[in-house]
Amino acid sequence: VRVYVVGDVEHPGAYDISSLSTALNALYVAGGPTSRGSLRHVHHYRGDKLVQDIDAYDLLLNGVHGQMESLASGDTILVPPMGSEITVQGMVRRPDIYELGSEKNLAEVLQLAGGVLPSGTLRHVDVERVVAHEKRTMLQLDIPETSDAAAVTQSLENFQVQDGDQIRISPILPYADKTVYLDGHVFHPGKYAYRDGMKITDLIHSYADLLPEPSQRHAEIIRLEAPDYRPEVIAFNLADAMSGKAQDVSLEPFDTVRIFGRYNFEDSPLVTLSGAVREPGDHLTNGATHLKDAVYLAGGLTADANLKDAQVYRRTENGKLKVLSVDLAKALAGDQADNIILQPKDRIFIPHDQQKTDPATVQIEGDVINPGRYPLGDGMTAAELVKLAGGFMRSADTNEVELTSYDDSSEKTNLSKNRTIQIADAMAGNAEADIRLHDGDVLSVREQPGWDDRGAFITIKGEVVHPGSFGIHEGERLSEVLKRAGGFRQDAYIYGAILERKEVRDVEDKDRADLIARVQQEGVELKSLPETDPDQKIAKTAALLQWQAALEKLQSTPPPGRLVVHITGKIKDWQNGQWDVRLRPHDVLVIPHIPDYVMVNGAVYNQTAVTYRSSKNAAWYLQQAGGPTNMADKKAIFVVRADGSVAGGKSGLFNGGALDAEVRPGDMVVVPEKALSGTSKWRQVLEASQLASAVGVAISLSGGF
Repeated sequence: VRVYVVGDVEHPGAYDISSLSTALNALYVAGGPTSRGSLRHVHHYRGDKLVQDIDAYDLLLNGVHGQMESLASGDTILVPPMGSEITVQGMVRRPDIYELGSEKNLAEVLQLAGGVLPSGTLRHVDVERVVAHEKRTMLQLDIPETSDAAAVTQSLENFQVQDGDQIRISPILPYADKTVYLDGHVFHPGKYAYRDGMKITDLIHSYADLLPEPSQRHAEIIRLEAPDYRPEVIAFNLADAMSGKAQDVSLEPFDTVRIFGRYNFEDSPLVTLSGAVREPGDHLTNGATHLKDAVYLAGGLTADANLKDAQVYRRTENGKLKVLSVDLAKALAGDQADNIILQPKDRIFIPHDQQKTDPATVQIEGDVINPGRYPLGDGMTAAELVKLAGGFMRSADTNEVELTSYDDSSEKTNLSKNRTIQIADAMAGNAEADIRLHDGDVLSVREQPGWDDRGAFITIKGEVVHPGSFGIHEGERLSEVLKRAGGFRQDAYIYGAILERKEVRDVEDKDRADLIARVQQEGVELKSLPETDPDQKIAKTAALLQWQAALEKLQSTPPPGRLVVHITGKIKDWQNGQWDVRLRPHDVLVIPHIPDYVMVNGAVYNQTAVTYRSSKNAAWYLQQAGGPTNMADKKAIFVVRADGSVAGGKSGLFNGGALDAEVRPGDMVVVPEKALSGTSKWRQVLEASQLASAVGVAISLSGGF
């Protein structure tokens, strides 16, 4: 059948449902009433005739419903707006807002709310009432002080309710007036029933009710004194009360009996261990604790513990510190005299054995596999120390070693004595040649003479008959290796020979790093120059650009490591002379071919290579490069010779006229820039940096000839 559900429902409309359904089924299909729809008056119409008025509270609150009419096709279910309502709050089973039906009095309303909870009181019922269109007012329900249920019900039935009432049921008092409390050092703290004439021993029957080690001297009763229930503390002796020696204190309602632990008034049984124990720190003891027990509480002793002596620091009653010294070994063995009983707050210090923490050592250095410091074994000898260090390296002198010993018995400190040991005999088992070592001895294993020269070689590049690498022996000279290389080729430029040596490069590298640091420091000074007017600002900017260029050029020019030599094509003329240098491992000799030009570098209009012309001086080559620029420091012009020497101007870094000097092939004429601004110190640093950069550039160019 098709029915219509209208009014205050969630989804009003027409619904096709079973002909056996009732109005409640139709209401359910439509989603039920809205929050403002009535549940007390659901109208069932058939045409214009009211078939039935349904109260849904019977079903919702009680689970039952009366006889309902079945629906017929075309029936209408109307849910009108909610009628009179009342609010019930507080200690009821179903606090909520209820729609009034036939309920007229408070007893019927409380029945709608499921009744009053046992923890709610009927002696204090507040009703907030709205006087229609006027005001709100509070009403107090007077219920007689009686336990007669009929009288209470009659009072509730006599109180008439109306639309808009808000009823609140208050809780009963949150405490029991026949109660005492037990608190503190007990197994079961909490509330206990009170009876007249109750005593302490009625609440605490025996020590089984208390936690271990209660304070027997002091316990308390906290009593609330009427009329303002001000707390008052009544102290008593727990031990006397439990044993019956003192009068058993009577209790009153609301009394709190508080029991304390023993260590609320005494130092806790805490001892502190430090030193050579595995777990130093504070440790809680139990009962009578001996020194031996405390050591095991701290995890036992460490391997370096001193068993001869231990100290126990104890505070006496007058606050003074008392130190007890005991033999720890005897204490651990259970000796009664040393295994003393500890007291709370005792501090036990177990020292470390100095022989174990700082054992005697010996040192072996030099050409052994594992040099370093080793513990001094009992009766250790020099041969045993060599074996302990892994034995000799191939480079070691296995015949003799040097032993340095220190005499501790002497009054003079650091008094040492050196001796030589025939280590080969000692290693072969000759006990007379071996020496027993002492604390602090240093055994030095020396290197074989000339070991570093084994496998030594130098490299010869350039214009020789047989360039390449050549093995050398100690003290071998340059002339000898050149002969082995077949001598010079026809186009060799011997005047520009370059001998590079690692030791020289290391020294130059350090000097270059120092010069870079000086240039960087001068940059800080230049940045602090004033720039109050436009001219100062322009000069400062130009000086900073010059400083930046000089720094970058210096950093990008590696040190050449060149050792200047003056040799000629006839080796016999200079053989065994001052220029016939002794060679060292990894030396590199470069013999360039004859160049046909001269380099002009620096502050000139055209930095270039000029074709060599015999008998021409530096001034002529400078003119070929366009001459000095306005930035040039003409008084500091210098020439870097192909042989590594430098010739400078008479007002510059060197004596002698640089411009008048005759120039040879491979030479480089350098025109430095003058300092644009700054102090005289900056000018000197700039000249030094330009010289270092120019020499490096000249040598790199010469090496490519």
